[in-house]
Amino acid sequence: DLHTHAYASHVIYVDRTIICAASSSSSSSSSSTTFSARTVASRATHPHPRSAHSMSTRAAASESIAAQIGITGVHHVAIIVESLERSMEFYGDMLGLEINPERPEDKLPYRGAWLWIGPEMIHLMELPNPDCAHVEFRPTHGGRDRHFCIGVKNLKPLTDCLDARGVAYTASKSGRPAIFFRDPDANTLEVVEGLQWR
Repeated sequence: DLHTHAYASHVIYVDRTIICAASSSSSSSSSSTTFSARTVASRATHPHPRSAHSMSTRAAASESIAAQIGITGVHHVAIIVESLERSMEFYGDMLGLEINPERPEDKLPYRGAWLWIGPEMIHLMELPNPDCAHVEFRPTHGGRDRHFCIGVKNLKPLTDCLDARGVAYTASKSGRPAIFFRDPDANTLEVVEGLQWR
């Protein structure tokens, strides 16, 4: 048997260790309380019995939100533009991105266009821009600014096109084959060759 004295006001079980929290009083006489080893082991192993429901709730809570909702990918990236026509010259005429005709044009209270980038989309939104759209007040290197990234198989036709159109771009500081450039509203695009870096 295990013994603890009466001047210990209570016994605290932490894992399987017994801690006697003493509230010693010089005037109390010492009598003893006896605990059987089996009782101590049982209380240490099961200090707070839980129902099957509470245990299943904890198990569900331990799973991340991402796992619970089942993320399937990025649906679209939305960017603000001042003129839809000017942006379509850039994204449509220059870059050759095609409009997704399945997206409704009359469901939102502003003009816009949905453009395919592989299986995902860019949503051009003609709205007042809360950010500064003047390039001179934005970082020179687009990699230090908000941006979205497009993966491609061959980067050179794009750099040739940008050079011919006089569109400035900077190379990725990481050394990988990627460039950063801006649209007419100073939104930054990154284009990277190959997806091995993922």
